[in-house]
Amino acid sequence: MQPLVYIVATGGTIASNYLASEGDLVAPATADDLVSATPELASYAEVRSVQHTNITSDLMDISSVVELGKLVRKLLEDNRVTGVVITHGTATLEETAFFLDLTIKNEKPVVVTGAMRNLSETDADGPRNILYSVLTAAHSDSRGRGVLVCFNGEIYSARDVIKVHSMQVNAYASRDSGPLGMVSKDGLIYFAKPERRIFINVEEISANVQLLKVTQGIDDLLIRACIENDVDGIVIEGIGAGNVNIPYYNAVCDALKADIPLVIGHRMSSGSPFFNKGHNGSFRSMIDKGAIPSGYLSCVKARILLMVALSHTDELKTVRHIFSQVSAMNSL
Repeated sequence: MQPLVYIVATGGTIASNYLASEGDLVAPATADDLVSATPELASYAEVRSVQHTNITSDLMDISSVVELGKLVRKLLEDNRVTGVVITHGTATLEETAFFLDLTIKNEKPVVVTGAMRNLSETDADGPRNILYSVLTAAHSDSRGRGVLVCFNGEIYSARDVIKVHSMQVNAYASRDSGPLGMVSKDGLIYFAKPERRIFINVEEISANVQLLKVTQGIDDLLIRACIENDVDGIVIEGIGAGNVNIPYYNAVCDALKADIPLVIGHRMSSGSPFFNKGHNGSFRSMIDKGAIPSGYLSCVKARILLMVALSHTDELKTVRHIFSQVSAMNSL
């Protein structure tokens, strides 16, 4: 008997067709269209399709992602189902994947994929990515690895995957390591298993968390606006090791005095913030004042984690513990 895999379609480039008359990517393909465009699927699995949304992923909002998670959990509860593949636009794919990784406890594989070339292209990468994702979701070795991102034959963990190119088909990489595995029609191999995975039981996301990027000479306008509007949390993408200038530092201190949970990271594509400087505005100075370190999470992922954590608990001590479980280095 073939494994049963659901394909849940949400839209994006993978489901787009180019119409010259419109000069735009329109006429989105449905979940059924995506399955029809990949006839080889029938050789590897019994595939069923579900249409969740059909939008470009820059329009994907938190409520849509929450509902997607509920749908996936329901599908996985069926004992006949081996795994689920989600097709998604690449703009916010890494955020959706990480949210699902945090909030789905089932050991069955959940694989997120997309495409860089629309379905009208003669060399569209969507059908191949769907095929490889179904192969990944159908494979017994994929169990217990959390939510995976499968793209261009490479398999990444939801926590570490980042989009690194705006146009090429090898658009994804791992922030601080390599792919977990590789997949092709010849088979699948894993090199590693994701570490530091946790499950946070939330049904809804209510926390308003803002992500702010610090640049050279920036003022404190946006962080002051966050304080005045009493947001639930702030993530700051700092300079260098996670540092900010003096106006920003003063605003950070005021945010912390206002009991706003605040996470500090940096804007580099890998590595964690570090404590080698002690001046006001340094990463260490803000941690000493009560900020939470992002650790090895990108700030995009840190925002997702903070939203989920604050929707789970209002205890700052618990939020800190969650971050230490997911992103921080082990103490010696």
